[in-house]
Amino acid sequence: MSDFARVLRKVALALIALAVAGCSRSGAHWGTPGEVRYAFRGDIWTLNPLLAFSQRLIDLTQIYCQPLVAVGPDDRAQPLLVTEIPTRENGGVSADGLTITYHLRHGIRFADGVPFTSKDVAFTYRAVIDPRNPVTEVAPYQRIAALETPDPYTVRIRLKSPWAGAVRELFAESDYIYGILPAHAFGGNTDITHAAWNQHPFGTGPFRVTEWKRGDEVVLERNPYSWQSPKLRRIVMKIIPDQNAALVAMRAHAIDLSDITYAQIAQVKSAHDLALVAIPRNETDELELQTERPAMRDPRVRRAVAAAIDRAAIARSAFFGYAPVATTEIPPLFPEHDASIAPIRYDPQAARALAAAHGAMAPLEIVYSSADQTEREIATMVQADLSRAGIAARLHAYAPSLLYGAAASGGIYYGGRFDIAVTGWFGGLDPESSEAWICANRAPNGPNLARWCDARYDAAFRAQQLATNAAVRTRDFATMQAEIREQLPTVVLVNRTEFAARNPGLRGFAPNMLYDFSQTQDWELR
Repeated sequence: MSDFARVLRKVALALIALAVAGCSRSGAHWGTPGEVRYAFRGDIWTLNPLLAFSQRLIDLTQIYCQPLVAVGPDDRAQPLLVTEIPTRENGGVSADGLTITYHLRHGIRFADGVPFTSKDVAFTYRAVIDPRNPVTEVAPYQRIAALETPDPYTVRIRLKSPWAGAVRELFAESDYIYGILPAHAFGGNTDITHAAWNQHPFGTGPFRVTEWKRGDEVVLERNPYSWQSPKLRRIVMKIIPDQNAALVAMRAHAIDLSDITYAQIAQVKSAHDLALVAIPRNETDELELQTERPAMRDPRVRRAVAAAIDRAAIARSAFFGYAPVATTEIPPLFPEHDASIAPIRYDPQAARALAAAHGAMAPLEIVYSSADQTEREIATMVQADLSRAGIAARLHAYAPSLLYGAAASGGIYYGGRFDIAVTGWFGGLDPESSEAWICANRAPNGPNLARWCDARYDAAFRAQQLATNAAVRTRDFATMQAEIREQLPTVVLVNRTEFAARNPGLRGFAPNMLYDFSQTQDWELR
């Protein structure tokens, strides 16, 4: 048991004693001025932004290793290490859409005092595409034909083909965040997997990692050369995988900030010493329907499944009414969301008729993660809904390692071993990264777990990549959303709103639709 775990146990016992005695805590000031302690859910197995693949870990890396483009308070792209977002209007994107020019900010230094220049961007790009590195997502960077650095403050990217979403994906705070690595810290060697930098990473961010106690905590201290003048002197990421334990720690004032479950919202609301934060996310929970399975090949069966599911009941029960029912795979956070598409109507009788028209079928196989209680509840409710519509289904819970494993090693998702997958999609800064259903992305080669292929959808997808203005691109996305709704490779359930509990004295906590740690330089605790 770690020292923190022992302390946590003691404070939990103290809280129980206080509750029994009828005592209450003062809601005044608490915490350590200048320091924020965060309850980090999940393990920390790497601190290298190119190798992190869980959303929380990806988020952590941007505190010290920044990308070129960030997410602004309005959930739109804003310049971070660049002076402006490249567009056709300002000359940053060429007329043919193939060349992107970034102008880097002057005077920025890494946390060891070395100036940040274009050579660091070039080094990071070479590390991303180096086959020796198990990079989380290399495909977007394989669309680059060449990356040039004509001077220390200019980066010019030549794409293999036009790509409208490139600026919001490459070196951006998006579904992945590839912060710029300090080339000098690696000695120019792009094999980054065993570099000493990985133990005490730093970049241009407002903080740098000074201590990493594996399985316990990561300590980040103010970057003395930060161009953003962070207000805190320290952030401590305490690893507390159990969210009930995290909330106990918050009630004991041993933690200042933590995400919470839907079931904990009422408790936080009633606590006079905690503040509740609601965070609309670019995240959609859904049911992926594996269209190469015998029954799911028939659009009538997919429509029967969609009509049988009571999405409003799932939103009330599994999400405690805090997640709105989704209508399309692109959340309303984006202007490209098609608001004209209404929710799928819950109609068990129509579902029964559609299933009967298909004829006899084997029980449908519903899969979900054994580590996710919300997915378990959704799966159970879906099974009951299908049963009421006369459709038999069986539930299968799998460990995440097997569920997400490679097809060759028996992975459930990428091996296509399901009819219905209870899953979700966490998008990025561009609406394109909320779309996964092009033919080329069919599993096992990509995230199209439904293995759906539709010519009209693919044509619209290609068209939005070539679009030269927002209105045309929005029409293309409308076509894509309509085709998903018509063919139903996925049944969208809810758009997520996540929640956090914070020390009321913590100021400047402003999470965006993707991440919590984009504005840590503004955090303040007095």
